[in-house]
Amino acid sequence: MLTTLLMCAHAATPEEVLARVSEISPLRGDRLTQGAPPIPEEMYREAAAGKVPTGLMSVEGAAAKKAYGVAIVDVPIDRLWAAINDDAGKLEVTRLSYAEILEGSACSAPRTIFQYLPTPMVLADRWWVVDIAYNHPVSEASGGRVREMRWKSDGTRKPTTGEAATWAERGVPLEFNEGAWLLIDLDGSSTLIEYFTWSDPGGNLPAGLVSSFSAGGISRLLEDVAQLARSGPGCPIQ
Repeated sequence: MLTTLLMCAHAATPEEVLARVSEISPLRGDRLTQGAPPIPEEMYREAAAGKVPTGLMSVEGAAAKKAYGVAIVDVPIDRLWAAINDDAGKLEVTRLSYAEILEGSACSAPRTIFQYLPTPMVLADRWWVVDIAYNHPVSEASGGRVREMRWKSDGTRKPTTGEAATWAERGVPLEFNEGAWLLIDLDGSSTLIEYFTWSDPGGNLPAGLVSSFSAGGISRLLEDVAQLARSGPGCPIQ
């Protein structure tokens, strides 16, 4: 699926974007997330044209598909990194209703976070508990110009105390939920985003249908997070 949402008025040409992608390709072998969907060249070209291409990748033996998207935003990588780690700030710009850090500290990793997502009235709301990890080796090897943040859970953990436990009683846990943000600095003022998510909704929802919804929501999520980065994320910019 392809949206025509213009993410930024950047100057990078498709050839420049592809050259940058090729330049950082040796770092991909050191990613925390080895199962990230490969991005075809055409999607980079579409991103360079200001579009937000998205897609679905089947996983052998699983009903749920991996949903992914690519975008170029007019935000420096350090500000965008601060925004994707601003759990509190994302409550203001995304569809999430509640988030609580269960282990670790805000804006750092490792940390474990509970998140709650409302769904249409005919469906039960969904929640999940994920572990957040940073790819420090890739960041250091690239001088901070390539950064990866991964989240992952298996759906077996449930908060038992505090406000998160109260929220959990209102919805249904995802069977599993994982994904990653990969940020690639292009020119010091704009950033290439490669994003993917893979989850099983649990309950009675068809996993394939939810995967399609996930792909459809990626372009909005990327723009929402970019707007948070522009307006001023709550995490330190570094």
